[in-house]
Amino acid sequence: MSPAVKRKLKQSVKTKSHNKIAKIKPDQPNKRSVEEENDNDFIEDDDEDLMEASRTGKYGSDDEDNGDSWEEQSDEDAGSDNEGAISRDSRSKRGKKEEMGGELEGLKETTELYKSNMFKLEIDELLAEINIHYEKHVSLQKALHYLKEIFDGIPDGNEMLLDTFQATMQKKAKIVVPFSKPHPPADAQYKFKFQKPAAMHIVGGYALKSITKTKEAFNVDVAVEMPSEIFQEKDHMNNRYFHKRSCYLVVLAKAIKDSKKNFHLEFSTFNGDSRKPILLVKPSGDKSDVDFTKARCVIRILPSIASDVFRVQRLAPGRNNVRSKEESDAHALQPTPQYNASVLMDATYTTNLAFLYQHSKSTPAFKDAILLAKIWLFQRGLAKAEQTGSGFSAFLFAMLMGYLLQGGGSGGGKKLSPSHSSYQLLRGTIDFIASHDFEKEPVFIGRSDNEEFSSESFMANYDVAIVDPSGTLNLAAKVTLSTISQLRYEATLAMKYFNDSADRFEPLFLKNVNDIKSRFDNLIRLSPPESSIKQYDSAAEADYPSHLEFFVKNVGAVLKKGLTNRVDLISVQYTAPNMWAISEQIPNFEDKAEVTVGLVLNPDNAPRLVDQGPDAQQTEAAKEFREFWGKKAELRRFKDGSILESVVWETKGYENRSLIVRKIVFYLLQFHLGVLVDNVRYWAGQLYPYINYAKTVPSSLFNQELGIAGFQPVMTAYSEFAKLVRSVDDALPILIGNIYPASSSLRQSSLLLPHPTDFDNVTFYPTAARYVEAIDVIVQLERSSKWPDDLAAVQKVKYAFYLKMAEEIKTRHGHASVVVDDISETNELAIRGYLDVFYSGFVFRCHIHLDQEKELLQNIISNKTEVKARKELAQQALEKYERLFHYKQRHTFYIQALCARFTAFSPTVRLVKRWFGAHLLTTHISEELIELICAHVFVESQPWTPAVNALAGFSRVLGLLATWDWQNSPLIVDLEGELTPNDRDSIFERFTHLRSQNPKITHGAFVVATAKDLDGMRWTRSKPCRVVATRIQALAMASCTVLDNVIRSGEEKDIKRLFVTPMQDYSAVIQLKPERCTRYFQNMHPQHKYLSTTQETVSELGDKVYVQFNPVTDFINDIKKTYGDLLLVFHDIYGGDKIALVWNPTMTTPQQWKLRLGYNSVPVDMTKKGVLKPADDKEEVLKLAAPNFAAILSEIERLGEGLVENIETA
Repeated sequence: MSPAVKRKLKQSVKTKSHNKIAKIKPDQPNKRSVEEENDNDFIEDDDEDLMEASRTGKYGSDDEDNGDSWEEQSDEDAGSDNEGAISRDSRSKRGKKEEMGGELEGLKETTELYKSNMFKLEIDELLAEINIHYEKHVSLQKALHYLKEIFDGIPDGNEMLLDTFQATMQKKAKIVVPFSKPHPPADAQYKFKFQKPAAMHIVGGYALKSITKTKEAFNVDVAVEMPSEIFQEKDHMNNRYFHKRSCYLVVLAKAIKDSKKNFHLEFSTFNGDSRKPILLVKPSGDKSDVDFTKARCVIRILPSIASDVFRVQRLAPGRNNVRSKEESDAHALQPTPQYNASVLMDATYTTNLAFLYQHSKSTPAFKDAILLAKIWLFQRGLAKAEQTGSGFSAFLFAMLMGYLLQGGGSGGGKKLSPSHSSYQLLRGTIDFIASHDFEKEPVFIGRSDNEEFSSESFMANYDVAIVDPSGTLNLAAKVTLSTISQLRYEATLAMKYFNDSADRFEPLFLKNVNDIKSRFDNLIRLSPPESSIKQYDSAAEADYPSHLEFFVKNVGAVLKKGLTNRVDLISVQYTAPNMWAISEQIPNFEDKAEVTVGLVLNPDNAPRLVDQGPDAQQTEAAKEFREFWGKKAELRRFKDGSILESVVWETKGYENRSLIVRKIVFYLLQFHLGVLVDNVRYWAGQLYPYINYAKTVPSSLFNQELGIAGFQPVMTAYSEFAKLVRSVDDALPILIGNIYPASSSLRQSSLLLPHPTDFDNVTFYPTAARYVEAIDVIVQLERSSKWPDDLAAVQKVKYAFYLKMAEEIKTRHGHASVVVDDISETNELAIRGYLDVFYSGFVFRCHIHLDQEKELLQNIISNKTEVKARKELAQQALEKYERLFHYKQRHTFYIQALCARFTAFSPTVRLVKRWFGAHLLTTHISEELIELICAHVFVESQPWTPAVNALAGFSRVLGLLATWDWQNSPLIVDLEGELTPNDRDSIFERFTHLRSQNPKITHGAFVVATAKDLDGMRWTRSKPCRVVATRIQALAMASCTVLDNVIRSGEEKDIKRLFVTPMQDYSAVIQLKPERCTRYFQNMHPQHKYLSTTQETVSELGDKVYVQFNPVTDFINDIKKTYGDLLLVFHDIYGGDKIALVWNPTMTTPQQWKLRLGYNSVPVDMTKKGVLKPADDKEEVLKLAAPNFAAILSEIERLGEGLVENIETA
């Protein structure tokens, strides 16, 4: 839903809240006129309105003897239409009572039928957006009528052998009969004779009027009932039914083709079942009366049969119906439950529709609930069986909802009520899915008395069983365990959102959950092996003619057994083209199929080193364990004395341990399914190289082995350093109250791992590697009245403290320290100076924190007699004080907590910082802001769970930056779950006020609010500016596209494009000398020649350690001070060797010449109308001046002499 629509809904909520009585009505079915309900726009069959038949649940003689409850409901409704049953007066009295109570009911309905008033408004708006206008489908109705006339007019054919029929059709009609594998045997003696359809019904969502508006064309399903006479008693066996069904479909296709109405015809498969081809009728586009192009749909012709064509018992789950001539004993053969369900399904189109229609009549909100369910499922890849090959569909969801309206509750009662709203129906069904154990308990919408259709029979032959109203057909026959696990996983998340006090409408319905790069922590793309897997024997092939479908099922089963609780979700998806021209043979779609396996990792169990199996004494279990794990299984003794079968995955370090699941998957796929490593593209750790030092960096500068330890060395050094500082406070006149970290290195979010420097041999470090990071530490002194009341005096006393601390640290522990006065700070009231301590290869920069300084600054600001200029200086000083001593300290605490809470948070932040650096944006966005943006996708991870892998976290941050409507909405980061609904409202109110006061967004482009910063301006007030914010979004969108393409193509080497920025957009690019860039060693691709550490190479900086010495940063600051807003400067602070410049278009427009323009200018001539004229034109012109770009660049080159190699202009 667009932000504009959201604002509209919120305004509507505010308006209604002012009303004394809320006039909100419960869900109603789509409003249609009486004429529309009773019109005759639908296909007729022997004077019987087929849509009316679906409404009443009566479909001819087969259903007249059926005593199902839906037919009883129809009779009751018919009786209620008798006007004589209720007098006009009684109706009038009842109507007045309803009118009196209607308004009061509105309030109750809002609170009881919906989560909230806002939620109802959002649902109403969504339903309005996705509803189809059926009354506009005039051409579609005519096309359907025309197809009915065509089918009814087909003459009966001659009886022929199948091979004769096939040859005839191919020769005369140019249509290839879509026989699935196995094809009819060459010596097949059974014959086919066409007879016109017994009936024709509109079925599916279009008949129920539960179609949703999507980007794709929707389906209009037409079930064409084949007459019983064309089948023989044993046609249910050995694919004979399917072969005759294909022949029947070809005759229908030929009739449409011969009609000359230019319909486009193609074959496809029904829900991916290769046994059951269907005919797709697409619009002609010729603008004739039957051209239904504008309806944006496809008519699907589905051959069907009556329910009594075959004896249902012969198609029971435990029966075998595919056997060779040598295999005559049916009881000795393995069952063919998939085959049997496929035959039975063709007999249930109308009865299932009648079941759903019964509930749509008795439950007014039923259809709207189905529409909402379709959106919820579609966003998760589960709306259609063919959407991701899941086997689940919105149809199954609707059948479950119908089941819950008649049962499914505790004690056998109803879980749902006909009076429920669409929200309650949806929520109740999702709650049932989340809590029901489908692996152990089948769902029976109806039951059969026949023992062959018992609960045990269904569960023995299917992964999941949802049995239809007749009690004989498993509607979920194609649903695998991995699919139902995925559905339950999503349902559990949905219930969490439903129960959340915050509005979670967007993650429930509007976000694309099935964005695989963001949805899964590990992503596996694999091609099925060229030869069949060993499990695919003749029995499996009889039930699964598609090796791909069988392979996918086994992939899910093997991974589930092997990964156990290392993963919370295993999603196995596959898509394969399934349409072909009617004149072509069925292609082998499996050659073009690709299987996608998505894993959501369990953060606690995924990095586990050992998988423990059964005790060695458990003979059978131990044998099974060894057979499953093969050579990886071993017997081990553990510390508690137990001896267990085990599998050990030896590895060290966070990055390696995060890839243990990858090792397991590779092993299992190859060991059990014969999938070679070369045929697998596994996406998990591809981005780790970008947050580590390049391989060209010598080990003497950075030991790659330290990467295994991660941030532990610097954290250990900090802990020891803090003890050291505390040990000297007895020599200070005031005790140290506490010591706090205030650096990205100490909150595990620095781009590169902090590495110790060999201070004794620093002279041998090349200049390109001489940057030494200062790690900020806050030293808070206890409060004392001894401090002076003058800021200047306070500053002098602080210097005395620094000097005393340095002296004691040197005397007691021998560590060098330097007291520094920050001469770059020109504000006399601002804090300045610090103590740098060289400890264990790191430099800890200590800042003394005094509460008195804040009080003194506040006194100056509040003093009415103080001059304005001094107040402004005090305000600036106070902001600096707050930023260092409060904001950075608290921020570090929160980020530390997030790193401990989410294992993938730290590498995600580091990757995002690398991305900002690679695109030269780090001079326009602070580290703290980047960390808060990353924090948002973890603490507000909806519609997913928090990422457990950095690739998923990185992808989500890119998605956030690409889609965040920062101009119209703030980003809320609830770091510790502290925000209340009132806080969130306050954030939006403050944001609205900010934008109203500054519509041009001259500052505060990004507003990122937290519980401690409801204004959201703490880290964003001055940067990024609007231009940079726009560029960030454009680059994020492009990066998302690159990542999608890389994953789809499998070309891992192309992932580097994520970190390559387009340079053509800049006005000028300054190439720096890498050998003079002290942070060059942090570059993604540094050249080794600039990082040589031979004894002959001595740095021009000598043997002195320069802490945080970065000439590039100083150069950039000089450019900014010199030229101000004239240009924007872009640079990668993480070792970048380029500076990009963009001229500010508002400043570069020629303006009237005057003194002190602030930049090197050149005169230009321009008319009053803004048209430039040559200098010798006699027409009167204003004297204008414009920036002299060439001269300015020359000035910049002189300013960076010794550092600048060259400057290139666009």
